[in-house]
Amino acid sequence: MNTEEHDELWRLLGRAKQVQPSPFFARNVLRAIREEQIVQPGVLAWLRMRWQAAAFATVALVLLAIAFIPRTEQPQADTLLLAAQEVSASPDYQVISNLDELLDSERNSVWLEASAY
Repeated sequence: MNTEEHDELWRLLGRAKQVQPSPFFARNVLRAIREEQIVQPGVLAWLRMRWQAAAFATVALVLLAIAFIPRTEQPQADTLLLAAQEVSASPDYQVISNLDELLDSERNSVWLEASAY
């Protein structure tokens, strides 16, 4: 190692103040450790540490509850089905079924095109 390049650094380090630990440093550190309160983790601390497991369990329970809830028929579907049955049983059903053709023939009428000019 070339010490000539680092002479200025060593001189600067030689002028630095030497720090001496207090004679009771070890005793003070051990006393501070003993005085520190040890916190017993409760249920909330456990849940905070394991929030992913708790969240997974909650989602699983919700999905199971949704899967096992009995499904009821929608009243709109029943109403729509009844209305469709009434229309198909009506004597006017033939007219209604041909209504699209009637409207198309009226739109393409020669008389309407002639009156537009």
